[in-house]
Amino acid sequence: MNLFKNNLDERQEQTLLKIEHNACWFAFWALLSSLFIQQFIFGFDLKNIIGEWIVFMCMAVYLVGASMKNNIWDRHLNANPKTNIIVSLVAAAATGIIMFAVVFRNYPDAIFGAAAGGLISALMVFVLCFAALSVLAHSYNKKRDELEKEPAEEDEI
Repeated sequence: MNLFKNNLDERQEQTLLKIEHNACWFAFWALLSSLFIQQFIFGFDLKNIIGEWIVFMCMAVYLVGASMKNNIWDRHLNANPKTNIIVSLVAAAATGIIMFAVVFRNYPDAIFGAAAGGLISALMVFVLCFAALSVLAHSYNKKRDELEKEPAEEDEI
């Protein structure tokens, strides 16, 4: 009995890859949702979310690292400044709303403080997300351009 022999035909292999793909993204978004839900239920207490946070961050780092290593950006989005701004705005808005809700939940009389906390958090997330996406997009585009240039040079020989 060989445990490393692949018993699947090509169709089954593609189906299994699709299943694994869906399971990975389900786990990613479920962990993110779990982190937010636990913050709303229990308040911000790192000991309540540390396990999920570690697994979530490991998945996020692996997905980004493996994609960049293989020079894959996204199925639907382009690596350009417009996309980076939109994605950063979405992340900033989500963070701002969540931070506002967390602060307002703990201090219902401090609506201006909650709004300021949400706004500052959103601004910081926007800047950091946009900077990170810009660096990664530049690296991706540079490598893509190098890979596209190589075959043309080989054909001339």
